[in-house]
Amino acid sequence: MAFRTLQIFLRIAAVGLKQPVKRPQQSNYVLLARHFHKRGTSTVVDTATVPRFSATIQETMPMSNHSLKVIFSNHEAAEFKYIWLRDNCRCTSCIHPDSKQKLVDTAQLDINISPKSFQVNENVQLEVTWEENEKKHVSVYESHWLYKYGRCFAMETFHNEKDQVKLPPLEVWDRVSIWRNMPEISYKEMMETSGGLHAWLEMIYKYGVAILRNCPLERDEILKVADRIAYVKNTIWGPTFDVISEPVQSDPKHLAFTGRFLELHTDMNYREKSPGLQMLHCLKASDPNDIGEDFGGKSFFVDGFYVAKWLEDNHPASFHVLTSTPITFAIKSHSMRYSQTIPVICVDKDGEVQEIHYNNRTLAPVQLPSHLVMPFYHAYRLLAQKMRDPQSQLSFNLVPGDLVAFNNRRVLHGRTSFDPSKLQRHLQGCYLDIDEVFTRYRSLLPEH
Repeated sequence: MAFRTLQIFLRIAAVGLKQPVKRPQQSNYVLLARHFHKRGTSTVVDTATVPRFSATIQETMPMSNHSLKVIFSNHEAAEFKYIWLRDNCRCTSCIHPDSKQKLVDTAQLDINISPKSFQVNENVQLEVTWEENEKKHVSVYESHWLYKYGRCFAMETFHNEKDQVKLPPLEVWDRVSIWRNMPEISYKEMMETSGGLHAWLEMIYKYGVAILRNCPLERDEILKVADRIAYVKNTIWGPTFDVISEPVQSDPKHLAFTGRFLELHTDMNYREKSPGLQMLHCLKASDPNDIGEDFGGKSFFVDGFYVAKWLEDNHPASFHVLTSTPITFAIKSHSMRYSQTIPVICVDKDGEVQEIHYNNRTLAPVQLPSHLVMPFYHAYRLLAQKMRDPQSQLSFNLVPGDLVAFNNRRVLHGRTSFDPSKLQRHLQGCYLDIDEVFTRYRSLLPEH
């Protein structure tokens, strides 16, 4: 018995030495993708590129009055606090069987709780017995579930609950790469087939922009498209808005209604949370063959993640300035004044780009300590110059029947100038919450 105990403790010591303290390497087990994520190909946590976990629990043993250690068959180990295990019991008394919402009251648990017993049962699960109010409570934990969360304690990695399905990596793009893989699909295929819906949503997810071709030329058709994936986000402009340019038009309420050149921008940065997905449906546009000249009014789009990545690689100090300097966007509209303060480039705790907020027309006077004013303007100029480089832009004329959908927190959009006396143009637009769109996309994918 003493020899067996010595073997066990020697094994624990060996496992502890083997455990990496930095980033894990790709293996045959589920790792969190930010640790082998290749910058420039994805900017979100993604567990899709790893095979399914296959190791099982091999041994368990107490570590202290507050924790136990689980050793897995791949020779990795994880320590679990008893309070954490009790708080995350998977039984139907602690997790609602239908909604999967948590029923156990975390705040009522004894922080110094310890089990009456624990063992690896015949199904290779960790089975823990608790004694609560003189009653027995049994918790059972699967190997793959313990391994998934155990890594966050050992490696300081964090599992994202929404990444339960196989997601493709994001693809950043410039003018050349997007034309090689033009994200477009027919309206009929998207609306009438599950495969078409999946393909369209995947384009939006991967590229941040996708085009529906040959949509019916009817007002509010855009609402039918929105209903196919989620629901419309109401704003001060209503459930939908119209961008109309007619030969005779007076007193436009918005610069978009004029023939002015509209620089690249993201919409409504002055709101607490800018809309996630924007859709624009072209109902009317003058035929260039009828005019016989370049009449302008061309739409153009830029992948903000691509430009941010370029800035980080080539001007890291400027990238730091734009990710760490909150600025204010403001507008007065509909007799109300809106404002929001947020960095131009928003990153997560790992420095991965999550959002872009850029609109020179709603940029309020920059308020910064004096020594940061010049660095900010320098960084802002570098970003804008790269955005305005034609090599960064996807540019084309929207024709009647086109509907373009884009991630408003990633892809910037703009429009070349035109002569309103010659060009007729009518776009109908709306917004949707991007998390609803991506949740719909994930629902079409198989779970791990």
